[in-house]
Amino acid sequence: MDSAAFDIQMHIWKLLLIVTKFVRIGIADKNDSPPYFDRFLYETEIDESADLQSTVLTVNAKDHNESTNIRYQITGGNIGNAFAVQNTTGVIYVASPLDYETRPRYELRLEATRNRKNNYTTVVINVRDVNDNPPVFDRQTYRTQITEEDDRNLPKRILQVTATDGDVDRPINIVYFLTGQGIDPDNPANSKFDINRTTGDIFVLKPLDRDQPNGRPQWRFTVFAQDEGGEGLVGYADIQVNLKDINDNAPQFPQGIYFGNVTENGTAGSSVMTMSAVDYDDPNESTNAKLIYSIEKNVIEEETGAPIFEIEPETGLIKTAVCCLDRERTPDYSIQVVAMDGGGLKGTGTASIRVKDLNDMPPQFTKDEWFTEVDETNGTYIPETPILTVTVQDEDETNTFQYKVVPNSGFGADKFAMVRNADGTGSLKIIQPLDYEDPLQSSGFRFRIQVNDKGDDGPNSSDKYHVAYSWVVVKLRDINDNVPKFDREHIEVSIYEDTKVGTILEQFKATDADQGGHSTVLYKIVRSTNRKRQFAISDKGAVSIQRPLDRETMDRHHIQILAIDDGSPARTATATLTVIVKDVNDNAPTFAQDYKPTLPENVSGKKILEVAAKDADDRQRGNGGPFTFRLDPLASDEIRAGFKVEYDRRGDNGNGVAIISSLRPFDREVQKSYAIPIEIKDNGAPAMTGTSTLTITIGDVNDNKMQPGSKSVLVYNYQGQSQDTQIGRVYVNDPDDWDVPDKKYYWEVQEHQRFKLDTDTGILTMRAGTRRGRYQLKFKVYDREHGQEDIPANLSVTVRDITAEAVQQAGSMRLAHITDEDFVRTWNPVKNQVEPSKLERFRNKLAELLYTDRDNVDVFSVQLKEGSSYPLTDVHFAARSATQQPYFKSVRLNGVVQMHREEIEHEVGLNITMVNINECLHEGKNKCGSNSCTSKVELGKKPYTVSVNRTALVGVRLDITAQCVCRARNFTNHDHNCRSHLCYNGGRCVETRTGPKCVACPVGYNGPRCQQSTRSFRGNGWAWYPPLQLCQESHLSLEFITRVADGLILYNGPIVPPKLEESVISDFIAIELAQGNPRLLMDFGSGTLELRVKTKKTLDDGVWHRLDIFWDTENVRMVVDFCRTALVSEMEDGTPPEFDDNACQARGQIPPFSEQLNLNQPLQLGGLYRQHFDQTLYNWQYAFSSKGFDGCIRNVIHNSEHYDLAFPALARNSFPACPQTDEVCLKTEHTARCWEHGNCVASLVQAKCHCQPGWMGPGCNVPTIPTTFKAQSYVKFALSFEPDRFSTQLQLRFRTREQGGELFRVSDQHHREYAILELRRGHLQFRFNLNSLRNEEQLLTLTAVAVNDGQWHVIRISRYGSAALMELDGGESRRYNESFHFTGHQWLSIDKQEGVYAGGKAEYTGIKTFEVQSDFQRSCLDDIR
Repeated sequence: MDSAAFDIQMHIWKLLLIVTKFVRIGIADKNDSPPYFDRFLYETEIDESADLQSTVLTVNAKDHNESTNIRYQITGGNIGNAFAVQNTTGVIYVASPLDYETRPRYELRLEATRNRKNNYTTVVINVRDVNDNPPVFDRQTYRTQITEEDDRNLPKRILQVTATDGDVDRPINIVYFLTGQGIDPDNPANSKFDINRTTGDIFVLKPLDRDQPNGRPQWRFTVFAQDEGGEGLVGYADIQVNLKDINDNAPQFPQGIYFGNVTENGTAGSSVMTMSAVDYDDPNESTNAKLIYSIEKNVIEEETGAPIFEIEPETGLIKTAVCCLDRERTPDYSIQVVAMDGGGLKGTGTASIRVKDLNDMPPQFTKDEWFTEVDETNGTYIPETPILTVTVQDEDETNTFQYKVVPNSGFGADKFAMVRNADGTGSLKIIQPLDYEDPLQSSGFRFRIQVNDKGDDGPNSSDKYHVAYSWVVVKLRDINDNVPKFDREHIEVSIYEDTKVGTILEQFKATDADQGGHSTVLYKIVRSTNRKRQFAISDKGAVSIQRPLDRETMDRHHIQILAIDDGSPARTATATLTVIVKDVNDNAPTFAQDYKPTLPENVSGKKILEVAAKDADDRQRGNGGPFTFRLDPLASDEIRAGFKVEYDRRGDNGNGVAIISSLRPFDREVQKSYAIPIEIKDNGAPAMTGTSTLTITIGDVNDNKMQPGSKSVLVYNYQGQSQDTQIGRVYVNDPDDWDVPDKKYYWEVQEHQRFKLDTDTGILTMRAGTRRGRYQLKFKVYDREHGQEDIPANLSVTVRDITAEAVQQAGSMRLAHITDEDFVRTWNPVKNQVEPSKLERFRNKLAELLYTDRDNVDVFSVQLKEGSSYPLTDVHFAARSATQQPYFKSVRLNGVVQMHREEIEHEVGLNITMVNINECLHEGKNKCGSNSCTSKVELGKKPYTVSVNRTALVGVRLDITAQCVCRARNFTNHDHNCRSHLCYNGGRCVETRTGPKCVACPVGYNGPRCQQSTRSFRGNGWAWYPPLQLCQESHLSLEFITRVADGLILYNGPIVPPKLEESVISDFIAIELAQGNPRLLMDFGSGTLELRVKTKKTLDDGVWHRLDIFWDTENVRMVVDFCRTALVSEMEDGTPPEFDDNACQARGQIPPFSEQLNLNQPLQLGGLYRQHFDQTLYNWQYAFSSKGFDGCIRNVIHNSEHYDLAFPALARNSFPACPQTDEVCLKTEHTARCWEHGNCVASLVQAKCHCQPGWMGPGCNVPTIPTTFKAQSYVKFALSFEPDRFSTQLQLRFRTREQGGELFRVSDQHHREYAILELRRGHLQFRFNLNSLRNEEQLLTLTAVAVNDGQWHVIRISRYGSAALMELDGGESRRYNESFHFTGHQWLSIDKQEGVYAGGKAEYTGIKTFEVQSDFQRSCLDDIR
């Protein structure tokens, strides 16, 4: 019942009053009726393949109250629990798999329940049939048999297959097809079987072969049945077709010829060999494959006519039918054997029978007498190498020869022994020392040798039938095994130090026992014992003086004399000459110490000090004191009027002293110091007199009042990183300068936060972190001596940042007789006025010369050099162009200052003694002597402040020192990192285990540090680069190409005329082409050396040529094109090799006695900045051409450092790269694109691609494939070309973490001449020996770089004769080494078949076993060239 509400009217009677109220009452319904369905029957259908949980339909029941709290369940008809219902929603779903073929219809009873009230409905579900059953064959495997090779009635039906479909109510439409053996679906014409697609009939299409090698006894394939006309499900079965054999194969002997052997002299019936034929027919089918053997063609014994061999018919075993076969008579037999099967088919084969040898024939030497020539042994060392190989002839095939020297058979038999070689030959070896100097041995040896073929020295060796003899003659060659002997090994001589140059001191004589005592002995002084080359020795051994001696420098010389014989290699003996230098009185006396007296101002005459003297000469020889003193007679009147010098003979213990006194008061404000010249005379005979100058400083007294003052300070803040820095003293105008203790300094108002003032000293400190800008500071000063208060003092501070680039690219100059204060001072005391400082005037002049604004010029460092007897000031400056581009290079700055030095000196008022400050420049005046020297500039930790009255400069402190190393070859430098390793032209430096490395180089910048290697010139140009560094031993190399016969290639030396009366540094080097031939001029300052090479063809031929220049302290050498045009003659008989290098090499000695090439001017390539340079002003003995070079220059390398030719400091008519050869590259088809992974290397006539490591192919576009070397692995190469004996070029990539191993080797047949690249203790080394008769191994090592870091490395080896170069990863600095001397043998013989290995050398230890020596394992090699 629905709920309802009733309005009830109630009447309440009270006291006759009527009150009416309405009350609303709700009646709640009770749900007491069952739910009901919309329909009594629901019907639906679903596929039998429906997934579990798939919804079938949804049934909803209701009740009269529209409540939804109804529960559902299936109560009947759910056979197999095929369905289920969600009890709250009425969704019926699939609960178990359905199968139409098992049950096509379900009738479910569905119950709905609510509050125990229920109702029912019927749900009919029809299952739809789907194709879910594949066809099934009546058998899983079908088998049939047919006869092979049956070609009748083809195609022939051989079998029918039948399949049925389990989907019963679906139409039957089954299609058959085949796959497997004999079925080719892509080309049905090749198929051997086919099937009727509807009936299942299988047909054979072709005759089938059962037998090997091409047939098969059984064919297996698969038949498929697919319903729905080939679109439905698939079933399958296996088909086996067996072939029945027919006798269609004749027996065969597959190898044709079979080999056997039988021992000679054997009995009849001896087994020889078994012949086995093959019949491919079925052995189980009748007698098709049963074989019977017989001999068809036998051999007949000549004497009896009987056959020699017989055969067993069933087994094919061949035996001898007669006895006593003789190998020496008939070593080989050939017979023909027939095999016949049961069907009468035949096959034939050949038996080749060899008669095995018995040792029944005697040996015989191939020569009755053997001859060899051998070097005498070197002392007691016995060489292992055999000196003679002998051969023996023996008709027996199997021999084990045993050799020996017959004892007491002749002179020398005890000094040699015979050994057997693996190939049966015998070798003669030395077992005792051989001495050519022994008169008996010098004429040689003759003795007998013996061989027996029994293989031992035991009882069998007495069988004379098996022994043979021969004679051996050994001729002995004299070698250089005796050291020369001096008649006197120690000689002492005394001479006076003033002995004249040319005086002979002693005569040395040495003899050599080699060559019968006729050896030539040369004499030489050990250079290290004659550093200043004061002594010389003649070819005859006479020692003389060649430079003046000085006892005060060295009073005793110990000179080592070498006697060198003319052997190869030469042997040396040493003697000693001691030269005692006696004194002569040749030194004037000087002050005993550096006196620095002070005389207060405004004081009357008084004694100032006593001065003593000293003398470098020998006092014991009367060449010293007592000394006498007096005022120099040439002293000025001012000095005479102000000072007096008195002599006291008793002072200084009787040596005498000078008493210096003043004669009047002095005023410091008038003059601060006075120089007193004092003449001192010694007691020698004759006496020596010298004048020493005593500087007396006038001490200050605070006798002047101060006036207001102002001061300007310029601060250069390096990288903006300066710490607390003292920038000078607050200035007030006061002539007194020693009165600071009388003053107090204060801020006028408030202290500036960026500055700190010391009130006692007036020193102002700029605090750390102060930024660039201008700061105006005000102070007041108090002077207690004069009672002055609040005197104003103003200070203007300008702070500028200076970058690291500016400091690195700075120019520099050294000023003489000018202090740092003089250079920055603005007050002129003579004119009593302020004027521009020398610094500002220099800055303005430099801006003018560089065509830039003065604001772009920074003079950022002014320092007084310490340790000089007169003022020297070092100035560093940097500049940029008006467009604010990168800073000008230091070479340009220094060059411009050098070119305009006199102009700058005149206008600014300077005395410039050096431009481009170099502490190594003046030979003999630095600590390194004649050794290598590098001038190093280091950044100081604190700024350097120059503070004078009205101005101050706070600059960058730069400490310049001479280091006794060759910079490029200094591998002990621990600062080997990216901070010191400069990458050029935008390259990026990365740290690796082997040191810094430049990567990401732009295209065309191929140097190891991204350098541009090539530059072109047109005959009227030049380019400036940094000067050559000073090294004790130097190597400069470059390459050039031209078609013009004359031109200056390189010049480094003075670029302006010298100043009058100046100590001139005239050192220079010039390389030019003169009439097509190279010409070198070099001057160390003591004379010019000229070297010329007359080449076979002139070098103006349009191809690249290389020049190598070597020099040390005395010797210079020029090599053209690695001396590849030299004439080499080498004999195999031990004759010394001949090497004619006249057309490729020139040598010379620098005129004495300068020993260093001291340069600090720009290196000029391609020509001169000033073509009309007057060379006569330097007194050079030879002049070089001023004509410019027309062509290209590349790979300028000095001491392994590659010059970057991309951006010269200054240039004219010069361009990077080589357009002349680039044009040839672009016009050549195969080189036009090789730049991607290679470089085009071209002359003016042809071009080729040079691939980068890891790439190959004509266009360098094919990557190489690395090879991994495991333990005991190697690669042996066979060369298809004839290797050049004079030159060997090798390049490869490798990576390893191993300590050792052999990367690559080439050698001759006997491994006596070789070249080996190997790894030792993680470092690369290259060793080679070019002498096949004795070991003269040379070794090159890269000791500063470990390469076992697991990274790829590229190594390049270049050998030219006995010279060799190693270049690792571009080959610069510590990655480069060389040995560049052409001495001894020059040719390397290479066995093309057995002499080239990678990864190690295989040594065979057995027939099929070997061991790899120096195994390069667990490593990789790639791109071997």
